[in-house]
Amino acid sequence: MLQVRSTHGFHATEMGLRKATEEAGGHVLAVTDMAPLLRLGAAPGGTGAVALTLCFEDLYAQLLGADVRFAAFLPVRVAVCENAGHTFLESVSPREGCRALHRPDLEPLATQLEERLRGVMERAAISSAPAPEPHKSTEEQINVRMALPQRVDCHGTKIEELAGTGAMDTQGG
Repeated sequence: MLQVRSTHGFHATEMGLRKATEEAGGHVLAVTDMAPLLRLGAAPGGTGAVALTLCFEDLYAQLLGADVRFAAFLPVRVAVCENAGHTFLESVSPREGCRALHRPDLEPLATQLEERLRGVMERAAISSAPAPEPHKSTEEQINVRMALPQRVDCHGTKIEELAGTGAMDTQGG
């Protein structure tokens, strides 16, 4: 198990992990918020946790090309956990995959991945993440769940054009 203690708070560490991953030539595939499970009491004492799924295509392609069973261990997930006032980054060691698959010959490739992963985690733990720029929205900040469409049919009719015509509402009387 890889574990690194962060010098920053929970959110700054998460943003730092995103930045460090991009700087190391990878990208974040998914983010899973574990807060609902923490509220249910699944992890007493924990106050925050999020798991980021990271992709390093160059190293993953080599491992999968050598043994497709590595798909069970890839992509790598890194958990950012806040517990007792401290923030930690944790991940399963890629070399443990070699041991589980009984492939010691792939240990050099797994070691390269582990070194990159540890480097990303350490950079995230000590570097300060930049503050988000004001007035710029990202996908995570936009919710279009209850948004009204601008046009209501394939002819380009607007809601405002139908209001009060009786076509959409009942006739008065």
